[in-house]
Amino acid sequence: MDDIPDDDRDGGAKRRHEEPSPTKVRIVGGPQRESYDHAKEMEAYHKEQAALARQKQTQLATENQQIIAQLQAAEKMEAEHAARIKSLQHELHSKSQLIADMQRHEGQLEAQFIGDQEKLQELINHCNTMVPQILETQKLLAQRNDDVERLNRLLLQKKDEAIQLRAYNYLQGKKNTPQTKPPPRRGTRASLDFVHNSSTRTIEIPLDPVPLARAPLGKANPKPKAKLAATPELANLFGTDVDTLGGFISKFERLVVDDDATITVEGTTPKKRNGKQFKQLPKSLVTHIHTALRIATYTKFQVNQANEFSIYNPAEEHKVAACEKDFVDPPNDVFQWDFSPGYGQSRWNQLMIEKIVDAALESDGDRGPIAMADVDPEYLKKLMKEKLKRYHSGWKGFQPHFNEELGRMETMREAQARGTQAHEHQLAARSNSSKHRKYEDRIKTITAAIDIKRDEGIAVDIATWERLLEMLELLGEQGMSSEEEDEIEANDKKMIVYMVKLCVWREPRIVDYLRLVDKQTALFKKRGRDQRGQRGPPPHTRVRTDVPGSSKVPRGLPMSLYNGEWLKAATPAYVKNLKISKEAFGLFVAAVDRMAI
Repeated sequence: MDDIPDDDRDGGAKRRHEEPSPTKVRIVGGPQRESYDHAKEMEAYHKEQAALARQKQTQLATENQQIIAQLQAAEKMEAEHAARIKSLQHELHSKSQLIADMQRHEGQLEAQFIGDQEKLQELINHCNTMVPQILETQKLLAQRNDDVERLNRLLLQKKDEAIQLRAYNYLQGKKNTPQTKPPPRRGTRASLDFVHNSSTRTIEIPLDPVPLARAPLGKANPKPKAKLAATPELANLFGTDVDTLGGFISKFERLVVDDDATITVEGTTPKKRNGKQFKQLPKSLVTHIHTALRIATYTKFQVNQANEFSIYNPAEEHKVAACEKDFVDPPNDVFQWDFSPGYGQSRWNQLMIEKIVDAALESDGDRGPIAMADVDPEYLKKLMKEKLKRYHSGWKGFQPHFNEELGRMETMREAQARGTQAHEHQLAARSNSSKHRKYEDRIKTITAAIDIKRDEGIAVDIATWERLLEMLELLGEQGMSSEEEDEIEANDKKMIVYMVKLCVWREPRIVDYLRLVDKQTALFKKRGRDQRGQRGPPPHTRVRTDVPGSSKVPRGLPMSLYNGEWLKAATPAYVKNLKISKEAFGLFVAAVDRMAI
């Protein structure tokens, strides 16, 4: 009992916190105790081994799961690799076939290239054999051209000599014939006779303006007025005396011959006008209104000119139908025209016109010309409806029509090609009409100038005007400069501007002669407007350009009327096809220091 600690004796089993619980050992004496201790040790050992086995089993299970997962991943990767290998093998097979095809094609190209080289070499050899022949032919052709040119110069020289001889004989004949008045002093304008020379040398001849007091009021070639006389026989026929008949004839001449008549018809019913009548606005204000509406339309519809509406995409039919039947208004930012049948009464277009008018009034402002003049907005809407008609007309010309030759409707591309061709034909027709009009005006001007000068006894330059008339008749309508019409917009109206092209084939000096005639035409027209007090239509604007004309070159004209540089640049075959006349026509320089125009 002495070996037992005090703590155990006291029964208060207090131990330090760090110390393990003491193992209670039963005291067994003798050999049994050794067996017991050995059994206990074996039991503890087996428990420890069992715990280690369980721990090892858990670890092995975890490792087994990891190995299984790795095995599955490896199998998946192997399958992917196998698929990739199969795809690569298939691609390799395709590439091999493609390479084989390319090799075969390359062989064919190589064989073709070798054949082409052989043919090219044959052509080169053939050309080398032809070069001397070509050079010899060119030399022969150049020699013949020189001979022809020399013969032409000789021919012109002989013709000049013949003309000079005829002129000399004519002058000698005039000297031998008795004259009623002395011949003009040598060196004056009156001493210059009609020119017939055809050499490159030019002669200055007089050219005076026509007296404006005799300027034609109507036609450029006025006809003589009818003259009636009151005779006793005519008076007896009408049953009156000579004086009464003379007064009646004078009144009749003023009425019929002089066009001095005013006819008044009373009691006529004025034409009924449909629609609302608007007050008359100043021209400047109307111009401003057109400009404001045009700017608003082009800005909202995103176009630069009215012609762009020809290829314009109109509003969709179902949207127009919804606006018409269900009163579904289009959005404020949508600007599209309705070009369907009945577009003039379309509610969609009415809304578009209202938005355009509102935009124009807004841009004009409260103190703008439209607001200050208190213009009725309905007037602006009326103008927009007229513009809409023009837009629709241009658009309709480019829409598909039924083609009777093809037996089907045109495609959009065919319709646009037809519209473009029709527009070009229209411009070409206007250009030909302009040529005809210019030619007729110039002929009338020269004819009137000759008649007036002959009536006034001004014979100093009649020969000059006759020479101009002869030159103009030789040129004809085809000898007038080509003009290409270009349409511009002013006040939302199409205006025609003539772009005058170069007449490259014509002798450049002819332009100066035609300008003299045009100046005299302008004097005639100005005098006629001043006497009649009529304004007449304004002349079209003409802009001279450097663009060569494309009109057909007239054939059969004298050599002097063609441009020499242009003939040199043309081929001999083309010049031969012109069939240039052998008739000599000499050019001249008109003395216009007294024209004052």
